[in-house]
Amino acid sequence: MTSWNPSSRSGATPGTGKQNGQQGPGAQREQGRPVQLVHLDEEGGLILDEEALSRCLEQGGVGDAPVCLVSIIGEQRRGKSFLMNCLLRRLQRPEAVDASWMGREDEALGGFKCCNGRETVTKGVWMWDQPFWVQAQGRKVAVFLVDTEGSLDLERRMETSIKLSVFSILLSSYWIFNISSTFTRTETDYLEMFIQVAKEVGGTCNLPPIQRLDLLVRDWSLSEPYGADGGKECLKDITQKLEASAKQPLVLGVLKASSTWCYLLPQPGIEFTRKRAGTPGDMDKYFRQNLCEYISTVVRSAGTHVRTDRAGQVLTGAQLAARIKDVSRYLKTQRYDFSSPVKMAEAFAAMREEINSRAVEATRQEYEQFVQQLDRDHQSMSSCLRVKPAEMQRCLEGKRQELLERCRGELRGEDPQKQAPLKKLEQGLDRLMAQFLTTYRERFKMAEMAEMREKANRKAVEAARQEYEQFVQDLDRDHQSMSSCLSVKPAEMQRRLEGKRQELLERCRGELRGEDPQKQAALEELKQELDKQMNTFLQDYKLRFKMAEMAVMIEEEKSRAVEAARREYEQFVQQLDRDHQSMSSCLRVKPAEMQRRLEGKRQELLERCRGELRGEDLQKQAPLKKLEQELDRLMAQFLTTYRERFKMAETFVAMRQEENRRAVEAARQEYEQFVQELDHDHQSMYSCLSVKPAEMKQHLEGKRWTLLERCRGELQGEDPQKQAALEELKQELDKQMNPFLPAYELRFKVAETEANRKAVEDVKMEYEQFVQEQDHDHQSMNSCLSVEPAEMQQRLERKRQELLKRCQKELRGEDPQKQVALEELEQELDWLMDQFLTTYRERFKVMTYKWWAMRIAETALILAVRRGVFR
Repeated sequence: MTSWNPSSRSGATPGTGKQNGQQGPGAQREQGRPVQLVHLDEEGGLILDEEALSRCLEQGGVGDAPVCLVSIIGEQRRGKSFLMNCLLRRLQRPEAVDASWMGREDEALGGFKCCNGRETVTKGVWMWDQPFWVQAQGRKVAVFLVDTEGSLDLERRMETSIKLSVFSILLSSYWIFNISSTFTRTETDYLEMFIQVAKEVGGTCNLPPIQRLDLLVRDWSLSEPYGADGGKECLKDITQKLEASAKQPLVLGVLKASSTWCYLLPQPGIEFTRKRAGTPGDMDKYFRQNLCEYISTVVRSAGTHVRTDRAGQVLTGAQLAARIKDVSRYLKTQRYDFSSPVKMAEAFAAMREEINSRAVEATRQEYEQFVQQLDRDHQSMSSCLRVKPAEMQRCLEGKRQELLERCRGELRGEDPQKQAPLKKLEQGLDRLMAQFLTTYRERFKMAEMAEMREKANRKAVEAARQEYEQFVQDLDRDHQSMSSCLSVKPAEMQRRLEGKRQELLERCRGELRGEDPQKQAALEELKQELDKQMNTFLQDYKLRFKMAEMAVMIEEEKSRAVEAARREYEQFVQQLDRDHQSMSSCLRVKPAEMQRRLEGKRQELLERCRGELRGEDLQKQAPLKKLEQELDRLMAQFLTTYRERFKMAETFVAMRQEENRRAVEAARQEYEQFVQELDHDHQSMYSCLSVKPAEMKQHLEGKRWTLLERCRGELQGEDPQKQAALEELKQELDKQMNPFLPAYELRFKVAETEANRKAVEDVKMEYEQFVQEQDHDHQSMNSCLSVEPAEMQQRLERKRQELLKRCQKELRGEDPQKQVALEELEQELDWLMDQFLTTYRERFKVMTYKWWAMRIAETALILAVRRGVFR
């Protein structure tokens, strides 16, 4: 079913889906038409067409929307269907702002069937099957028109009239009481009966008796004004008469209510009354004016008079249809007697009693199911102990009160009529609650006793578990060290633990309370807990024992590794001492350098020993610390002796060093002078090219060797000292020679490059000159034709080859460099040759054409002369 979604349009504008493009939540399915909801059966009873009712109130978005049902009640053949058609026409044309909604003057009103005659036309209850949606109070309301057969039919049984009124009341939230001429005793009696029926229906179906009532007085002729103003005076007069008579308080109460309103209509006119189906043009002007005003007033206010229950809650179309169907089924199945208002009251009382009995029984069953669910949920001891009896009682009382309040709202009738079923329901709920609470208290008490036994057993089990845990912890603490661990093997430790476990299990067996199965379960739980502790400890202990055994082996390996490292370092120190006994060998290594060597060796041995040791880093610290101290001691002893030895050697050598320094400085200066002279003598390109870098290097190395040998003879002291001075001198001479040689090589290469460039340029110029001479010598035809292009190419190639060979001999440097220069030269010569040959071939070709042209011309001349001679 489509949900109801009010439109955002404001105002109280009614309309159908076809006219506005949308009908409430969805488009209108088809053009509306009247459908019969209630009809008479063969026995004179009323039959509800539930399918037609559902089509009107449960589909097209109406099922979830508030509804307003406008119906007209009153005596038969008094124009109720005519008024209904006027309302229909006005709702179908919501855009009209004046009386134009009535249509053309000659257009009869359509919709519900009606005619001006004595026989009633409407049979049963009819409804326009399509709603008219109006916007009111911020929501969309579905407005329906309900046309009811006249209830004041003298020919119909009272039971049928009453039942017809029942359906009229159910299908109405806005009643229009159609009265002819004046409010007489007949109308008062009819209205009283109608109000009685409405009260009974309202009490049974939880509906307000009267929501909105209009007294519409037709053919009023006593006095003016007409319309609402006249209706107010008329209603006042009627209430005053009823107050004076004090006979019909029900009618008086309804007429004095703020929801009751009166409106006076004048006579419609003779022409309209006379015709079978009058048209707007037949109406009297005043009648038409007041009719339009009243109809528009009803349409404008319809959206504010939606169907509600007695509490004022709005009923949707689906909810109202469900109530109507329930009443119809009751009337049909029970065959209630509605032959008089008193019988009707009795019938509705029985109906309310049946409905209330059902509500009470449904509530009782729900409470019973609630109690049964609580019983199932709290069968176990743990779940039962979580909810104390007092708390369970509060829970049951809360549910009981909730159901009583809900049932109070579901019961039909006035509050005194509800008291008996509510009392019966309350007693039934109290009985269920008392029965369950009695059982629950016993269960809770037994659960508490079982819990006490369980606590005592848990206490005994926990004491045994804690004692075993303490025993295991003591064993663990007593065997933490490696020696204590190795003193007890894992098998022996397991026997101790199993003995203690068996002792505790036997003691606990005697302390446990309850039946054997319960004790057995507790003992089994304790046994599993003790086994868990024992297995956990044994697993750790076996690992610890194994690690202790490995630790012993590792300690032995550590001792061997540390001793090996110490002996190796001792031998290293002794070797250094032997190697540096002489003064020269001692002076070659300063004490700081000697200390670095010793520390390097020490660090190397420590790292190597760290890698050889087994175990964690913490376990390696002690042996490594011991080794480090021993190595430091050996190093300190040797360094003390070595520093003294080095100091004595330095004092003895100091004097010799000055003399050796002067000899070295003299040789250095002489070599520096020699290098400067060579540099000065070979600045020019030709002087540079006269001595190749290799030859220059030989000169420099020869001079260096001479100076080194001379200095070797002049130096004093031990060979190492002399060697050190000579090495220093050699470095100084190399320092002077090494910068000079690269610079000289660069200068030589630059000179070579310049010489090669000049040689290449000379060859290129010579070839270019040769080509120009050939070009100059062969400008004329005879000289050009004397040498064919192929021969000219051979001359040029011979000259080119000759120049390339000559240039190759003149070029300097390495073959790759010479090859590059030759390739560049060859490309240049090839380009000059190609340029000239291209020009020469063109020239030769032209000269050849010219020569042949001359020959042909000469031949033609000769032939011409000969032909002339012969003639």
